[in-house]
Formats: sequence, C-alpha cells, structure tokens
Amino acid sequence: MANKAPYILEETEHFAVVFKPPKMHSEPAGEKTGDTLLDWAAANAPPVFALMHRLDFETHGLILAAKTPLSFEYFKTLQNTDEFIKEYSAVCENNSAVPGNNGFPPPPSLAGLEPSPDRPLVIESFFRPFGPGRKQVRPVINGVKTRKETAGDIYRTQITGISGNVFTARISRGFRHQIRCHLCWAGFPILNDPLYGASPAAGELALRAHALFFTDPLGKPRDYQIEIIR
Repeated sequence: MANKAPYILEETEHFAVVFKPPKMHSEPAGEKTGDTLLDWAAANAPPVFALMHRLDFETHGLILAAKTPLSFEYFKTLQNTDEFIKEYSAVCENNSAVPGNNGFPPPPSLAGLEPSPDRPLVIESFFRPFGPGRKQVRPVINGVKTRKETAGDIYRTQITGISGNVFTARISRGFRHQIRCHLCWAGFPILNDPLYGASPAAGELALRAHALFFTDPLGKPRDYQIEIIR
C-alpha cells in the first residue's frame, strides 16, 4: 500500500524530491484547486518554481521539484539529453493479450526474455490520444511521426527487470500514461488500472515511481529510492 499523504524525501537549495500519494493531481488543471502536489510542495518546501515531471492521478511515487528558474532550466537540459532517469515498479496481470478496448497495433513480445539494467528490453512508440474524451492513449508505430498525432517524439520504456509479476521500468522523457499503455500493449496490463486493465479495478493502481537518478546543479550524482511495489 502507498502512503496516503505527501512527504519530502530530500530538500536542497536547488530542488526537492517529494512523494505524491495516489489519487492526487501533480499540478493544477485550469483553475488552481489548492490540493495538488505542486500546491503542497510550494507550501511545505518553499520556494518551489515548478515540478520537473508529473505522475498520473492514480500513480504514486517520487517527483522532482525545481526551486529556482536556474535549477529548472538545468533540469530541463538533463531531460532533453536523457540524463534524468525515472524508475517505476508495477504489479502486472499476465493476460497475454491487450484488453478489449481497440486501437492497439500488433504487440511487442516479452515471452522468454530476462531483461536487466545492463540489457533492458525496450518498448518504444509514438503516441496518439484515444477514446471518448481522449482519456487514453495508444501506441503509434511503423515510422509514423506527426506532431498532430504523437506530439512529435518517440518514447521509450526500458524494462530492466521482471520478477514474477513485478516489472521494473525506466524512462527519461515521458508521455501521458506511457508505462501503463506500453505494458498493456505488451500483454501485461497493470493491476487495478481503470483505463488499461484486463480486470475491473479493485484497489489502488499498482504503479509506483520508486527511484530518481540525476546529477544535481553542483555536479553531484543523486540517487533517490523508496521501496519497490509488491
């Protein structure tokens, strides 16, 4: 189970590493509500200039907050050069086929593979919005790359470990629902996923952003980790 309240894992003059609980928005959408992680971080680890990335409403785990405009620009450079790594753990269903919702291209195969951090299995695609209200996304492959359909970038999910039904994945730049959609596409939807799951959700989404890896503005390597999900 995840913590039910946000907390600060580490704070420096340049950044704060903050835990987001499930069922909490990362940032305001439209009018400010006062109950997002950004609002909480600004009140409890001031000053906070911006969050460097987001987690889905259902997902819990670590988020990096930049404290100043200079640190924000520094971390943006790391993101653009794939030097800011986020690691997730997910408890997955093994249903070997994507759920009934359509729009998926032919899936990648993970059968018989034993990935490791040194030899990850890479799932990659562009993305497009999908479904009523564009609440979901779908992978786009075969070299399709249009800003209208996919925001113009290819997104890679590196599977670095599989232990039973627990998958460990790393990303640098991320797209909305990237890990959820990629694992579903490969035939391993995340447990209790209300959008991509093979079975009705019966609890919290089993996806945790459990680690961050980056070099801070002073040149110090940083490695922040909490327990992986089980």
